[in-house]
Amino acid sequence: MPGEPSSRSDASAGALNGRRGKAAAAALSVVLLLVVLFGPPRLYSYSESPDFCGLCHPEIFAAWRQMGSHRRKACVDCHLPNDGWAEHYLWKGIDGSKDTALYASGLVPERVRLGSHGRKVARVNCVRCHADMVSRMDRGRQCWDCHRRVTHLGSVAPVTR
Repeated sequence: MPGEPSSRSDASAGALNGRRGKAAAAALSVVLLLVVLFGPPRLYSYSESPDFCGLCHPEIFAAWRQMGSHRRKACVDCHLPNDGWAEHYLWKGIDGSKDTALYASGLVPERVRLGSHGRKVARVNCVRCHADMVSRMDRGRQCWDCHRRVTHLGSVAPVTR
């Protein structure tokens, strides 16, 4: 009947809305990146600081402040790729946009956990900083399987096997 949407047009509208949402998210990420890079002075360096990360992750920030030698590192030293600036900025934009959206929507999980990409990045950065110890590592496990204290909210005692 005229004026009634067909199921075919509903499907097309849903696909269009999905594309619009992805395009809007990409555009927002680009705008945020431009603001961070070229906006107010020192905004970029502040966005790389633990104080900035602690605004949305206060429990993790408090635990990080108690962590021996790692408290001299910034969050981005472990949690973003550091092999090149392009990948670093790309993932900073992706992770920052995701974290901002979760925080603004109130959907931050009770316990924040690294995803598979985050675990891979963290392990590469562990190896990058502790290259002299790599030969002693059991490559079948993650670094934090034994060094649980480096997981911010992990136990104090290292596990030995």
